[in-house]
Amino acid sequence: MKVSFFTGVLLLAATLHAQAEAIPAEVGTCTACHGEQGQGNAQLGAPRLAGQQAEYLLDQLRHFKAGRRGYAAGDLHGAQMRGVVAALDARAFEPLARYFSGLELAVEAVPATGDTGRGEVLYQGTCAACHGPAAKGFAHLRTPNLSLLDAAYLERQLTHYIRGVRGSESHAGELGVWMRGISLQIGTDAERKAIVDYIGSLESGS
Repeated sequence: MKVSFFTGVLLLAATLHAQAEAIPAEVGTCTACHGEQGQGNAQLGAPRLAGQQAEYLLDQLRHFKAGRRGYAAGDLHGAQMRGVVAALDARAFEPLARYFSGLELAVEAVPATGDTGRGEVLYQGTCAACHGPAAKGFAHLRTPNLSLLDAAYLERQLTHYIRGVRGSESHAGELGVWMRGISLQIGTDAERKAIVDYIGSLESGS
């Protein structure tokens, strides 16, 4: 019995130590804006990180570091993020991406608003090929889970792509340039809003 007890204590201590080591030291830099649980903060324009595709998060950190994102004067939030990432060691990027991707966080359901029927048609015809029919994204395509993101963030990013604030050929990576081309197919504000409303109506599990 004593052997089992002390073995259990040692295993618990080892588990707690491993969990502590799994939290990157730089996490506090991210949670200052994105929340202690990576839940995001719409008022700060900071998207949810918890449960997001790790490959996508890693790419975005690298893009901010290299100036492929946050480069435009019209992208206030992106410029702020670029400044934060510039101070981070690139070796921390993958641990941070894996950490936030692994966080599980329940999200309250958002009541459907707007023309979600029209939004579904537009989404499935324009976005689903890369982001999936339920907007969960694909790790192998390095595309984000859109269903985790708040409406204001989604609309802002679509607008930025359309205006070249994000996805510019002179700055962005290949996927960013591709996404800008897709965004330009969404011709009107009403269509963009319909897509965002439809994404917001989907279950946002990771």
